[in-house]
Amino acid sequence: MKSIKVILFSFVSSLLIIASAMSGDKPKAEAQAETGVILPDSADITIDTTISAEQEITDKIIAYYFHGTRRCVTCKKIEAYSQEAIESKFKRELESGQLEFHSVNFDEEDNKHFIKDYELYTKSLVVCDYNKGKQARWKNLEKIWQHVRDKEEFFKYVQNEISSYLEDNLDE
Repeated sequence: MKSIKVILFSFVSSLLIIASAMSGDKPKAEAQAETGVILPDSADITIDTTISAEQEITDKIIAYYFHGTRRCVTCKKIEAYSQEAIESKFKRELESGQLEFHSVNFDEEDNKHFIKDYELYTKSLVVCDYNKGKQARWKNLEKIWQHVRDKEEFFKYVQNEISSYLEDNLDE
């Protein structure tokens, strides 16, 4: 099962690279300013859903922790807190594949596109909503930096944001 996830992640990453190269458009500034949620324009990222049934991509939420190669203690703490906050509250969703967590080094050549895709300027936790194999929206949880010194507040913030995405995903 783990190897399937690795293969699937590699496949999705490749598609994201291609899609980002083909699309130079930025999301609408009004929607971003109003909600903090990025709504893609018509040049959305699309994932081929014709792969085998075992690997079929369904509606899901993916939480990405983006970091560089050189990492300080705080950056490592944010990753650990993010993963623990997600795994402690969303075990069932993680096991079912409805939710995934990935740690991504944006300094690696294959991952540099994420800097532009998600407008990253520092280490970040980004929540992405995929609907029918297509990225519907995403949000950079920028307040993780404000809460890193308070584990309880950090967990509450991350868990509330992910819960909101999961609830919205069920409503669609």
